[in-house]
Amino acid sequence: MKLLDSLYTIISDNATESVHSYALRLNPEHFIYKAHFPGEPITPGVCIMQIALELTELASGCSLALSTVKNIKFLRIISPLQTEEICFNIGKLNVEEDIVRVQVTVTRDEDVYAKLSLICSKKAQ
Repeated sequence: MKLLDSLYTIISDNATESVHSYALRLNPEHFIYKAHFPGEPITPGVCIMQIALELTELASGCSLALSTVKNIKFLRIISPLQTEEICFNIGKLNVEEDIVRVQVTVTRDEDVYAKLSLICSKKAQ
């Protein structure tokens, strides 16, 4: 299930040679937050991974499936009430013949919320 334009929207994106940064706005009214958790919404880790995958697809121009999570660290809670806007930084993007390797850092200002190292396989077009 794609989360773009339902759980989050892209406010802006900026690409340099080393990092593609996406500023996002979270939707606190999304049904996921009704269950996770009522009155104290927290973005689930699986949603953070899905957002990272979707943004890696945009940055790489490839349709992808998550193959391996090499490393993942959730360092801070992402609440759509307290952290309405957040930045996903797609770095060390390595597009190979059949796979894409990427490191994603989730930040707001100077605070780091999560770090992910993913290996994705390219889907047949």
